[in-house]
Amino acid sequence: MYKSARIDKKRLVLSAVIIMATLLLAVRCVNVRSSAVRAESPADIVIFLGSFGWAVEPEPVTIKNVQIPAKFTEAYQRYNDLQKQQGFNLSKYRADIVESYTFRVLNHPASGDVFANVLVYKGRIIGGDICSFAINGFMTSFDGKAM
Repeated sequence: MYKSARIDKKRLVLSAVIIMATLLLAVRCVNVRSSAVRAESPADIVIFLGSFGWAVEPEPVTIKNVQIPAKFTEAYQRYNDLQKQQGFNLSKYRADIVESYTFRVLNHPASGDVFANVLVYKGRIIGGDICSFAINGFMTSFDGKAM
C-alpha cells in the first residue's frame, strides 16, 4: 500500500523562498565582476586589479575619453570576444564615450613594460585588458589568460 506524506505548507513555501534566494545570489555572483564593480576613482580600479593579483602604480599613466565604435571592425570584435570571456560585453556601449584608465603593472612576469587598461562607463568597469605594447607584445584578460 502507498503511504501519503503530509506536506506542511509553511515549510514548502519557506523552502521555495530559500531556493529562489540562493539562485538569485548565485546568478549575481557569476556576474559580479562585470556588472557590480564600481570605479568612481583610480583607487577603486587599483583595488579591482589587485583582485586579480596585479600590483599597479597607484596613479594611472593616462586617463582619456574613448568612443566605443558604433560598428565593430573584425579587430574590435576580437577585442570584444576577449571582454565576453571575462564577463563583459562592449556591444552594450556602442557609440558611447567611456573613460580609459591605463596603469603600469609592476608584478607581471613578462619583461618590459606591461599595462592594465580599464574601461569605465558611468562609474562602473565595463572591460579592459592586460597588455604589452612591445613588438612581440601580448594582450590578455584581467586574469592573465591569453586572448
